[in-house]
Amino acid sequence: MSVSPRLIRLAGLDAIELPCEDPGALTALVLHGYGADMRDLAPLAAEIPVSRPVRWVFPDAPEVLDWGGRAWFPIDVAAFEEAQRTGAPRDLSGGEPDGLAGARRELAAAVEELDVPWERLLPMGFSQGAMMALDLALRAPKAPAGVAILSGTLVDRRTLRTLAPKRRGLRFLQSHGTVDPILGFPQALALEAELRDAGWDGALRRFEGGHGVPPELLPELGAWIDAL
Repeated sequence: MSVSPRLIRLAGLDAIELPCEDPGALTALVLHGYGADMRDLAPLAAEIPVSRPVRWVFPDAPEVLDWGGRAWFPIDVAAFEEAQRTGAPRDLSGGEPDGLAGARRELAAAVEELDVPWERLLPMGFSQGAMMALDLALRAPKAPAGVAILSGTLVDRRTLRTLAPKRRGLRFLQSHGTVDPILGFPQALALEAELRDAGWDGALRRFEGGHGVPPELLPELGAWIDAL
């Protein structure tokens, strides 16, 4: 039976929710990328084939951009444009981006209002949203059900190496295009290596393509969610 989406508020952030009446349902918290909004990834609720009960939540990021899109934290747009021009994608592994700490607080407040046990919460994200999903999984007071990192990248390697071993055994699914011009594939490989070295349970699913979520990934993502 199809479920109608509804608009909710989570600690001041708008969000699209596809509710689930099953008290044991998994809550998938799906975080959009830079410049998009809560509507961007909402179709995934119908496109990812799952057989278990899932409550889907797609929040807006807190920062409103000039053209109406949203962001979790600011980026150096000129630097990313130069990276695309030169073919040398940006490397964010050297430290925490400006503004991420504030976004972290906003997201934590939204998660608190969800009122979901951590073991039934699945952070998922695309691009900048993937960075936020991983950050949430690393810093949560308890381990979530898993984390899905869709076209993300390695951020702040030093902190990752400190926090990731504390989540040993956490299940992750990572995907990345081999010709991604925005967040380079080598950085995705580096992230996979760090997580696996820390004892996380998962792997990078590479695909021939750029910065996106390819249709062929969706059945695998659904099967992974069912197995959590």
